[in-house]
Amino acid sequence: MKAIKGMLLAVVMIFSTAAAAQTTIAGGEYWIDGTIDARQALSSGASIDISALQPGLHTLTVRVKDSNGLWSNQMARIFFVSPTGRIDATSVTACEYWIDGVKKPEYTTLNIQTIDISDLKPGLHKILVRAKDNLGIWSNQMARIFVVSPSGRTDATSVTACEYWLDGVKKAEYKTLNTQVIDISGLTPGLHKVLIRVKDDLGIWSNQMSRTFFVSPGAQSDATTITKREFWLDGNIVHRQTIDDTPAVIDISVLDAGLHMMTMRVQDNKGIWSNIVKETFTVIASGIHSIPADMKTGQWFDLSGKKLNGAPSRPGIYIRDGRKILIK
Repeated sequence: MKAIKGMLLAVVMIFSTAAAAQTTIAGGEYWIDGTIDARQALSSGASIDISALQPGLHTLTVRVKDSNGLWSNQMARIFFVSPTGRIDATSVTACEYWIDGVKKPEYTTLNIQTIDISDLKPGLHKILVRAKDNLGIWSNQMARIFVVSPSGRTDATSVTACEYWLDGVKKAEYKTLNTQVIDISGLTPGLHKVLIRVKDDLGIWSNQMSRTFFVSPGAQSDATTITKREFWLDGNIVHRQTIDDTPAVIDISVLDAGLHMMTMRVQDNKGIWSNIVKETFTVIASGIHSIPADMKTGQWFDLSGKKLNGAPSRPGIYIRDGRKILIK
């Protein structure tokens, strides 16, 4: 029976990480090649039967569950199943390729070393190539970009035109290049992106070149203070909320146990928003099934019900007035 053992080192690493966090692993499961509906239970030190798999590349996905009933993130690894009694390949027996996504006939003999590209238009194209060995196993595809020159082409000697896009909107083409200034007076303060490409005297356009730039508020000095902060949970930006206090106190009592994501951004005194910052956090069951009277007096408690000496001094999840509170 073929079995995976070395691959399960990943599971051992998960178990070890959980032990370091003083939790208990209550179970695990795995599935192969994305068939999550056919997942199987997994225990520490177990072997996985792969005797029914075809030779070639496959994917193993593993996750474990702790004593609180929470599943870990999935961890995936790629492995290779060799043919029964396989020996090392000694020769290449076939080759096939694609040009611009179109598969071409397979070369069953390899004495043909020239690929006909006479029907391709001038410009950039992409070729994918893979080969098969004498054991019947195909290699991974190898991709290359190449340029087809116009018939009778010589090297380009000059740039004849230029065009650009601002924030995805194409602007008029410069037929002559004596204009070197792009008008950005209509742009709002903040980050923007410009894309530029040029055409040579042979009529071929270059690749686009992208640059990000910042438009400052007109005649204003640098921002000095943060005036507004807002956040939203699990990608629900429609229900974003404003927070003004420091540290941020966020009520998460309505969230289910498990992984969640918080997104935050701030606005300076010039009215410009920062980039968004995303962080994940885990809501776990507090183990408190009823709230005693002394836990409803505005005082702070940890998730085990232990009373704190004042407000929390570091980020985490706490209980106050019978609600779970996230401190950031």
